[in-house]
Formats: sequence, structure tokens, C-alpha cells
Amino acid sequence: MIRSIRTRGQDETVELGKWLGSNLRPGDIIALTGELGAGKTTLTKGIALGLGVESEVASPTFTIIHEHRGKTPLYHIDLYRLESENLLTDLGLDEYLYGQGVTVIEWAERMGGYLPASMLQIHLKLAGENERDIDMSSSSDRWTGVIEELGKC
Repeated sequence: MIRSIRTRGQDETVELGKWLGSNLRPGDIIALTGELGAGKTTLTKGIALGLGVESEVASPTFTIIHEHRGKTPLYHIDLYRLESENLLTDLGLDEYLYGQGVTVIEWAERMGGYLPASMLQIHLKLAGENERDIDMSSSSDRWTGVIEELGKC
């Protein structure tokens, strides 16, 4: 199932993320893709708010992984600077991907075959100066209801 949404400004992108975050549960994985500046971190900030995270969410570009505490922990992974898929084994990603929190992965396409089968894929693209087209898809039953609910918002 695929759902496409257009947001008009950062506030709407954060609100979409907030709604999504409030519908996530431990073990959920969100794979974000899109060009630089498309709004991946902005959407993640909203997801964090929906999860009850109070700490500031910023791009973890230099540390690759940030852990945020909330009602449900948020594991925010940014693979922008990942040089090789082979380095993923050194990061200990399994404890995040299969842990007790929600995992959001920016630049998820850089994980290649390491991406789990059950995840929500979100592709963001620029649609104007302040607009973003956001496509959500998954082949997993877990996400069908979430994507359908989103269409009612």
C-alpha cells in the first residue's frame, strides 16, 4: 500500500511526524529516504514529539546513532556519512532494529540488504520552496492500518 501526502511548511511536516509517532510501538522501524534538505530530520522531530521524547532531535550525522528517551525510546540513525555497507556490522544495529524502541533511519537506502523486511518506508521529496511530497509504503501487514488511518487525517 502507498499513501502520498503533501506538506506545506515545516510545521505540517512536524505534525505529520507527530501523528505517526503517536501510532508507533516498540520494535517499529521507519526507513527515510530523500535528497539532502527534503525534510527527513524535520519529520523525525515530529515522530519524537509523538513518542513523548523531550530532548532535542537533531541530525546525528557525526555520531550516526542518537538514543532519545520518551514513553517509547527513539533510536535515530543517520547513515549520510556511511562509507560502506560493510561498516554496518560494526555499529551493532541489531540492538536498535530489534530493541525496545522505535528506530528511524535517515538515508536508509545505504543499508542495502541490512534493512529488515517489516518497516515503513517513507520517501520525501521537494515539491516547492516549502512543500514536500511524502510517500509512505510497506508490504507488511503491520503498516497497512497505519497507512489507511493516515488517509483519514
